[in-house]
Order: sequence, then structure tokens, then C-alpha cells
Amino acid sequence: MNRRHQKNNSNLTRRAFRNRKKPFYKKKSFITIISLLLICLIGGGIYFFNNSKSDATPKVENKASSKKTDIKLKKVTPKKKTTDKPKKQDPQTVKDETKAEEKKDETKNAGSDDKSIKNAGTYNELSYTSDWFAFKLSNDVKLVKDANGDAALMINYNYTNKTQSPQNPSQIQSKYMILKQDDQQLSATQATGDYAGIVNSSNNDQVQPGKSFDGALLVKVNSTDDDVIMSFLNIQTNQPIQTTQPFKLS
Repeated sequence: MNRRHQKNNSNLTRRAFRNRKKPFYKKKSFITIISLLLICLIGGGIYFFNNSKSDATPKVENKASSKKTDIKLKKVTPKKKTTDKPKKQDPQTVKDETKAEEKKDETKNAGSDDKSIKNAGTYNELSYTSDWFAFKLSNDVKLVKDANGDAALMINYNYTNKTQSPQNPSQIQSKYMILKQDDQQLSATQATGDYAGIVNSSNNDQVQPGKSFDGALLVKVNSTDDDVIMSFLNIQTNQPIQTTQPFKLS
């Protein structure tokens, strides 16, 4: 009895020893673990494959919208429109008074049409003439003091209105006669004392058509030594004519 028991124990010990000496890949525990991993991988692959396939397939939420509906089109021929042609009335003549008013307001001069101008501006021996006016400058040219006590140049003149409407001589003079000193244009100034009457009349009075007027212009000078140059404009082009008039102050 004891021998048999000892023999069985020795057999178990040898079997355990052989199992321990086996390579790891032949052991049951390793094979079991590998089998479980393979099963998990295969199962996971099948699961993801099914999910991806279901996502790629479009879902039809409204079954009714997937049905095709045949629509029969009925051809309709449009009716021809019959419209009566408008009847033209005899034209009424329209009198245009705007252009005449514009000419009157802008120029207020006889012969304002450029084509009718014969003398657009000439100057000779203190006389500046055109179809619209005539200025005869006086030899009486003075350096005086203006209302502020500054030096000013006063030039007397005789103005003749050749237009068909009243004109202010000072406005005509300042528009077509330019005075400069050292290439700087001189500005009109206010008179005082004995010269205030004639200068103020030139600035305010209206000269009737065909009438003449004795007036004077007064401009402030920058220097009492440098010459003053008067130039005259062509009334048709508003450009200076070639002839100028110098005034020697010293």
C-alpha cells in the first residue's frame, strides 16, 4: 500500500516537472488567453463593420417622400393680348422763358450772346472799351489813406453803360479790371474824408443804359514804392488782354 502511494506521488511530481519545463506557448494558460483575445478581436471587428455599414446607408425618415409622383403637364396656349394703340393729340407749343431769365440774371448786358460781340475788350491811352461798357481812366491818380489809415491807391474814371439794363460801375470794374502789386492782387478798401463820397457812390449807385458816371476805385497797396499794374479782361473769354496799364508810385 505505501509503495503504491509513493509510486503515484513520484508520477505526479514528474508530470508537474514536465509541465513546468514546457515552452510558454504550449502551456494551456497561454493558449487560453490567446483564444480569448482572438474571439474579442473577431467580435469587435464584426461589430464595427456592421456599425460603419449602417452609417453609410442613408436613412429614409419620410417614406412618402421617396415615392415618385408623375405630374401631367397641360399645355396652355396664351391668349393674344389686344391693346388699342394710343391716339396722339396735337402737340402744344411750349414757350421757354427759363433761358431768357437765365441770360437776364447772369449777364444783364445787351448782346450777351457771344456770337454777337464785336468788341470783347480793348485798351489804349487810358481808355478801356467793349460792347458792354467804356472806362476812361483819369490822370488824377493818388496815394491816399483808407478808412483804416493804411496806404491806398485811388484812380478816378468815367464809366459809360452800353447795356440795356442798369449797372453798378464798381461791380463791372472789379470783374473786368485787375490790379496787382508784386504779382499779388490788390483788394478794394473803404474810403474816408473827402474821397468817401465818390468811392461810396461808385460802390452803390446804378447807372442807367446809355448813361455815364464819374466814379473812383480805391485799393489797398502793400508798398508805396512798388509799381501797380492794371490788366483788363476779354469779356468773351474772361482772359487778360495783352495791353496793361502800369502806375508808378515812387
